[in-house]
Amino acid sequence: MERYKLLMDPVYDEFILVERGSPVEKALKSSLLQRLRYIRQLGPCYLVYPGAEHTRFQHSLGVMWLVRKTLNFLKLKGFSPEPLTENALLLAGLLHDLGHSPFSHALEGVIVPESHEKITVEAFKLLAQEVGLERELTEEVLSIFTKSHSQPYTYQLISSQLDCDRLDYLKRDAFYTGVSFGRIEVNRILISAIVEGGELLWSYKGFNALESYVMSRYQMYWAVYFHKVNIAAQVLLEKIVKRMRELLLAGEKLCCDPQLARTLKEGGTENLLRLTDGNVVVSIYNCQNSKDPILSDLSKRFIKRELFKTVEVKPSRLIELREAVERAGYNPEYYFEVVEPSKVAYSYYSPESEQLIKVKLEEGVAELSTVAPTDAVKALSRKVSKTYAVIPKELHPPQ
Repeated sequence: MERYKLLMDPVYDEFILVERGSPVEKALKSSLLQRLRYIRQLGPCYLVYPGAEHTRFQHSLGVMWLVRKTLNFLKLKGFSPEPLTENALLLAGLLHDLGHSPFSHALEGVIVPESHEKITVEAFKLLAQEVGLERELTEEVLSIFTKSHSQPYTYQLISSQLDCDRLDYLKRDAFYTGVSFGRIEVNRILISAIVEGGELLWSYKGFNALESYVMSRYQMYWAVYFHKVNIAAQVLLEKIVKRMRELLLAGEKLCCDPQLARTLKEGGTENLLRLTDGNVVVSIYNCQNSKDPILSDLSKRFIKRELFKTVEVKPSRLIELREAVERAGYNPEYYFEVVEPSKVAYSYYSPESEQLIKVKLEEGVAELSTVAPTDAVKALSRKVSKTYAVIPKELHPPQ
């Protein structure tokens, strides 16, 4: 085994193999990838589920490993990508989250107003220079990230309705939060993968596992990602950063991390890529003693876990609730937020082919929900809309 580095992954209870001297090993040594060790996968969700301390780095390794396993299963069926494409797929799996902000999705677009996908493309270009990736390989990875590759299965394996990214985060997030919903049959799904005409298909033999995946995805969103306390923690975190930026741009001196302060004032991808959760947490700790009463109060609430509360309301009552917050003496810009989590487990009506989970049957190819013996998948595909107001926990909304 001297040819490989062995990295133990408790989620899959097996070693992840990294070939020595490979492009993947080179990427692992990059400071840009190592940065992800210090960014929590689920942002402030550890305030709800104490075990949710896992990182984007762990997830990135997991996605790369699932890509590796999928390619191995495909080879058993007679499909082998070119070596260049295979290396590019492994790198795309490993590096697909390079552009995440501190606290992941909780602060995405808040510190720097760009999506993590767009920042990832720029970060990968920097990484390619840092570790000396060959130009041809760099361009192949970029074509996967931008979904411009001539073979759609390449980016469908990384980013689609059913991909290695989603399979890993559902299983990993379930493992570390302790919930049972996301414990899906990953191997049964991956061994069902088929490539025909450049497209990613799934064998009907794996239907039960595919159906379970859709159900797990739906349950994880409402039990974990959209948990009311998690929403409240994310809103509070966003308000703190918003207040920091406002004060810094007004010329106030804050006892926050210098790199965070620079990024909030100047913006810029390269500034963001020097930040981790640690920069933000240290800043919040220090700002508990800020002379600004709003920033001081918000920071203390976060550190002491005296979070806002999330209440489900009718949309018609939002103005009334905002006014109640203001009457109680709170600035609604920092003590009131409307959140409308609307997430479908699987959008089977999407007109874009890569947004469909395609099932291979003896007689042809069909969309997943059309081959289900019950309406379970269709039911889970319907949009679920809720309206939440996030307010100070000591405030009692009018009935």
